[in-house]
Amino acid sequence: MAKRVVVISEDLAAPWDEGVKKFAWSLAQALGAEHEALAVNVDRSGVGDGGGAVRVPGTRTFMHPRLRAAVAGFHPDAVVYVAAPSSTTGSFVRAFALRRHAPRAAQAMVALIPRRHRAPAAAFLRGAAPDVVLVPSYRSLLHLNDLAVPAALLPVGVDKGAFRPAESGEKRALRARHGVPEHATVYLHVGHLRPKRNLGALTALAREDGAHLLVVGSTSTPEDAAVRAELEAAGARVIREAVAIEEMHRLADCYVFPVIDSEGCVEMPLSVLEALASGVPVLARPFGGLRDFLPAGEDVRYFEDEAELLAHARALRAAGAPRVRDMAAFAWPAVARRLLAALEKP
Repeated sequence: MAKRVVVISEDLAAPWDEGVKKFAWSLAQALGAEHEALAVNVDRSGVGDGGGAVRVPGTRTFMHPRLRAAVAGFHPDAVVYVAAPSSTTGSFVRAFALRRHAPRAAQAMVALIPRRHRAPAAAFLRGAAPDVVLVPSYRSLLHLNDLAVPAALLPVGVDKGAFRPAESGEKRALRARHGVPEHATVYLHVGHLRPKRNLGALTALAREDGAHLLVVGSTSTPEDAAVRAELEAAGARVIREAVAIEEMHRLADCYVFPVIDSEGCVEMPLSVLEALASGVPVLARPFGGLRDFLPAGEDVRYFEDEAELLAHARALRAAGAPRVRDMAAFAWPAVARRLLAALEKP
C-alpha cells in the first residue's frame, strides 16, 4: 500500500556533493517512485530553493509554524528526519518536535555520522527519540542499544542508473574527454578537501610509476588550501568544479578511500558504493560501517597504513581488474523499502 512520507533535512539543496544531503535527497526520490513523498529543506544557511524541496526558514528547534504547516498539511503516514548534525542532543529535540507536528505518523531519524552520549543523558534521549533511529554501522547501533534508544541498521544507497560499469570503449573515450592519460593506472577519490579526510595518504599512490591520481573536491564546502597544495605537489590532479561524478568513476581503475577521522565522512561513504556500482575496485580504510556491509574481497581491500595501501595497489595492478560484487541490495529503492520496513516493526 502506498504511503505518504515526509523527508526532512537541513540545507537540502543542490549541489548533491555532500553525504547527508545526498542521502536525504536520494531517499526522497526513491520513496517518491513508489509512494507519495515530500522533501522539506529546513534552510539554516540561506541555500535557497535549489533542488526541488519545499523550503522553510531555518529553525533550531523545528517548532517554526511554517515547518509545522508543511508537515501537518501533507498528512503523512511517516516522517523521516535525516539529521545534518546526526544524532546530537539537539537532533533528538528536533525529532521530538516533529512528533508534535504529525503525532499519528511513524517517526524515524537517520543518523549518518557517529555521535556518542554519556549514560546520564539516556533518559532524556529515550523520551525525545522517534520510533527508530537508523544508523549505518554496528558500532553506532550498539551504542544506541546501550542507551535503550530504539535503533536499527540501515545502509546508504547508490543510484544504479547513473553509476554503472563502463561499456566497451567508454573508458578510453571518457579519459580523452577529461584529459586523463589513456594508459595510466587511475586512482580516484571524491570528497571534501579538508584535513579530516586524511588525503595526504593518497600522495604515495601519486608517486607510483604509471599512476595518475585524480581527486574531485566538493563544491559545496570550502577547500583547505594546504590539503590541495600537498596533493598537487605530489603530482595529483585536483578538480573542484561541477563534473559528472559517474563519468569519473567509469574512467578510473581504482577508488581509494583513506579517511580515518569519524567526523570526516558519513559512516558508510556513498562514494565507495558508487565506485563498486561502476565496476571499480576499492582500496579503503576500515572506516565506519564499511566492513559491516562490505566484507573484504578481491574487489574491496582494506588497509591500515601506507605500506598496506601500496601493497594492495600493486597486487591489484598485477592481477588486473577483479570481478566486482553486485550492488543491487544497495540500490536506493531497496534502501527506501528497508527504511519503511524498520518503521513497521513493533
